[in-house]
Amino acid sequence: MNLATHRDQLISMLAEAAEVEHCLMCTYLYAAFSLKQGIDEDLLPDELSAVKRWRAEIIAIATEEMLHLALVNNLLIAVGSRPHYRHYNFPATAGQFPADVAVALLPFDAATLDHFIYVERPADADEPDGETMQKLDYSRDMNRDDLATDIPGDYRTVGELYQAIADSLTPLAASLGAEGLFVGREEAQLSEKDVFLPGLCTIATEADARRALTLIVEQGEGSAVCLETSHYARFRTIREQWHALEARRPGFKPYREVARHPVMRAPVTTEERVQVVSEPALSLLDVGNSAYFLMLRLFALMSDTTNCLLPRPAVMAQAMTLMHAVADVGVTLTTLPANPDHPGVMAGMTFSLSRTALGYESPESAAWLIAERMELLATHADCCVDALPVLGQLAHTLREAAGAWRQAHDAKDYGAGFASNPVPALPVMVQAMQPAAEDDDKIEVAHGENGTIYFHGRRCVHSRHCVLEEPDVFLANQEGEWIFPDKATPERLMRVARNCVSGAIRFERRDGRENETAPPVNLVRMRENGPLSANADVKLMLADGAEENPLRVALCRCGQSKNKPFCDQSHIAAGFTASGEAPTRPSPVLEERAGPMVVTPLRNGPLDVRGAAEIITGTGRTVDRTLSVRLCRCGQSKDKPFCDGSHRAAGFAADGRGA
Repeated sequence: MNLATHRDQLISMLAEAAEVEHCLMCTYLYAAFSLKQGIDEDLLPDELSAVKRWRAEIIAIATEEMLHLALVNNLLIAVGSRPHYRHYNFPATAGQFPADVAVALLPFDAATLDHFIYVERPADADEPDGETMQKLDYSRDMNRDDLATDIPGDYRTVGELYQAIADSLTPLAASLGAEGLFVGREEAQLSEKDVFLPGLCTIATEADARRALTLIVEQGEGSAVCLETSHYARFRTIREQWHALEARRPGFKPYREVARHPVMRAPVTTEERVQVVSEPALSLLDVGNSAYFLMLRLFALMSDTTNCLLPRPAVMAQAMTLMHAVADVGVTLTTLPANPDHPGVMAGMTFSLSRTALGYESPESAAWLIAERMELLATHADCCVDALPVLGQLAHTLREAAGAWRQAHDAKDYGAGFASNPVPALPVMVQAMQPAAEDDDKIEVAHGENGTIYFHGRRCVHSRHCVLEEPDVFLANQEGEWIFPDKATPERLMRVARNCVSGAIRFERRDGRENETAPPVNLVRMRENGPLSANADVKLMLADGAEENPLRVALCRCGQSKNKPFCDQSHIAAGFTASGEAPTRPSPVLEERAGPMVVTPLRNGPLDVRGAAEIITGTGRTVDRTLSVRLCRCGQSKDKPFCDGSHRAAGFAADGRGA
């Protein structure tokens, strides 16, 4: 592929990369939505467990595509453009992308899985494309690199496109100057402070840009050092598991008969299309597409430092609400007939975009138009409550958010933008994101000759190991000073600290011997009818932006704790039941079993765990080995300890980051 010889060519290449990532994200989500969800859909118990695992994996991959889209948009902003959240409506027609980069909304059958592997493949991989993919043989190359017109060229793999972008940076920086190339405002870019996407960073230099591009390629097609965690390898693992299940039962079919190439408008081609016309599917699809487009407009607005009147956390909270609604609608559509002319075919999300511009003319018009659109969408959501009850909560939240925009409209100096104009009063969903009082998180410190004991009261689950094992050290129910480190030997104090499942107690020795370190294997243990206990080099990412680094921590999984994400023993009063002996899942031994384990409680959602982790039962049996997993903390999942999306239907509410 030819390199960019001027800025606009680079911007054009980046815009196409953004469209590729965006389209892949949508196709992966459509495939995940199409997967069956119950034994009553002709699945055996072990097959259902596998399908649930695949759905979680595909959604995790789609989330990383969202990260890639955000990074590409940060680079677009860095070189002086606006973020690019648009894409052509599905299915993409010939010429929009190279012939080998076909994108279409398809059920997750074997051919679709082959296509996903093909699209994510490294350049040297010998992978056939899915046999049912509709592709014409054509070339977009003009074999000219001296044109002012931005005509996209061809590339065999997505990695080749990113390599051409990376290789264009140095000559452009040389001709324009580093400061002349990176002219965009860094504050307009999104980062992990704005949205929970690990790896999302701002870009101000060529080195920043290269790091971002390398991350995108390595997460997609892999590299010599991270092949097994790449999208390519993860899809191949699903294929291996699929073939194994199919060999055991030839009738195994994990997906629903959803529409191939669904559309809202009447098709204008004789090629295979399924127009969604049946009710309630059409009305639900209308709500889903409208929520999706409004979500994109909010994402774009967050990078508009002039026209956005609400602070980014408020806008992101609204965008995440819409994203969850799209997922709920997307899954429900796969259970509803699409068109009487296609008997037995279910509907699906089309991710359709209108011609409406994503941006706004002024802060005043942005606030007014967003509020107007939210109220209209709330009205349509109310009309679909019978088909999807959670849309009632969406309608309520949208009206609340519309009120915040109208309040901002009425209160603001329109020339100042969000950077210097915090909203005087935020809606409930945003107030929940504000930091807790500093007094809620004090750590008591007791010094002695043997060492120092640290007691983190917020984490304590009152299991009483400390007061029972060392009653002379820990004097329960005593006013004032109550911890006396010199009443026991350092070895005994170290044992108490290691037995503290919540990590509330930590002991630092003063005798020169080694203090407690992270274990050689990162563990997450399921407590019978109780919390999840992690023992690892934990990086706990809290809702207020703070980060804690315990070696042990007990995290609520009943959904009832008054001290989320920490367990506070509320599961006992709530009568929470959840086995500590979940069935074993087939999983390969991890090459690296230790290292940082990042645990992020997601807002109104599960615990997102990134890094090596072995999920074990109360008796120590391994349930799963994983590098990325989401664990239930609402108490409602039918697949505990793993999240199955039940938190949305249950209306679970809890502080957290991102989505």
